[in-house]
Amino acid sequence: MIALPEPQFELLCRMARTLFEVPVVLLYLPNAQRYWLDCAPEVQASAWDWLMQPENSLKLGSALLWIADTQTHEVFRTGPQIYLTPSVRFIAHAPFGTPELGGWLRLFDTHPHSTSAQALSQLEHLAAMAHQWLNLWTTAESALTREAQFRLLTETSTDTIVRGNLDGVRLYISPSVKTLLGYKPEELIGRKAIELTHPEDALAFKALMQEVREGRLEVGTTEQRQRHKNGTWVWLEASVRLTRDPTTGIPDGYVASVRGMDRRKALETQLTYLASYDSLTGLANRALFNQQLHEALTQIQADKSFALLFMDIDHFKQINDTYGHQAGDALLQEVAQRFRAALRSRDQLARLGGDEFTLLLEANRTEVALLAERLIASISQPVSYGALDISVGLSIGIACIPEHGQDSETLLSAADQALYQAKRAGKNTFRFFNQP
Repeated sequence: MIALPEPQFELLCRMARTLFEVPVVLLYLPNAQRYWLDCAPEVQASAWDWLMQPENSLKLGSALLWIADTQTHEVFRTGPQIYLTPSVRFIAHAPFGTPELGGWLRLFDTHPHSTSAQALSQLEHLAAMAHQWLNLWTTAESALTREAQFRLLTETSTDTIVRGNLDGVRLYISPSVKTLLGYKPEELIGRKAIELTHPEDALAFKALMQEVREGRLEVGTTEQRQRHKNGTWVWLEASVRLTRDPTTGIPDGYVASVRGMDRRKALETQLTYLASYDSLTGLANRALFNQQLHEALTQIQADKSFALLFMDIDHFKQINDTYGHQAGDALLQEVAQRFRAALRSRDQLARLGGDEFTLLLEANRTEVALLAERLIASISQPVSYGALDISVGLSIGIACIPEHGQDSETLLSAADQALYQAKRAGKNTFRFFNQP
């Protein structure tokens, strides 16, 4: 809390006493319940203490008042009896401010004082000075209160609050940045946020700050990675607001509220994975495979050959029914591993569900036939499950691109029909679409 302007009010009372040549001056602030009593050196101040007793308060209204002689003024016909003593013959009353924020200045003398326009004007100016000092104090007190509230909010908030100038230089950072990025505020004040921004995120961040700097963006949000003090990258989400000079309205900087989003990003990554990959085998699922097939068909060049394979594990239902779902799951995981071992990293393998797998790869008819034979041979090897050796086969249907189609629907249908032909041929074999 800022102290009331004691020296200023004391000086004002002394000025009034000297200017008007009176022995006693009193300044009073009702809401603060504060008095300032100034007496001439030859006057015993304790003899005038009664002026500061509430029961002796004299209501003189909200206008400037000059009572030249109390013995002839109507106010004292009903006023407190103490004012009728010979000790008070002159009172001047100068209120200032409002009932909520104000007070009054009063002059006292034991002798009458004549009235003059100059004297009234001077008294009015002194009251105006008192009002101005009170306003300055109130403004400073309010600012201090707001600052205390701001610091309470920023320094206890889990979000990190940043104040920066238009060049992006941080002028203030709340203490929570230590939890967020490992730095103390003083280590980052005077530096730009872009210095810690991940290179892949820097361009978008620069563009946003340019819009803020030019006053074209009042509020914006950004997601970016910033380097932690320990060297790791931390995902952050920042809400940035342009600030303006309260007098000119010209942009003068920004305020940002920043929070970590590593947990959210991790959850988003997990959800994206679950939406696109088979949780049992880790292979692409049906949705991702359809997307990959569509994208691949738009990029396939006319002089290159591709193939789409539908693969089905022979006797899988019997294994599931005989040994249980856990055995079936273990079998699917081993099959997926053997597929991966036989394929190139760029070949697109997926599990559609159950014991159905698909494969999209660049290869001609001869290369695909050789690969199909290798896959069948690999899957034909027994799979160990506990004390059991489980044997299964693999049937494959093949559609060639562009020979058997150039759109997803046609190719999927062709590969499915080819798989049906392989099953009819006795299983554990492969067939091309329309192969006799």
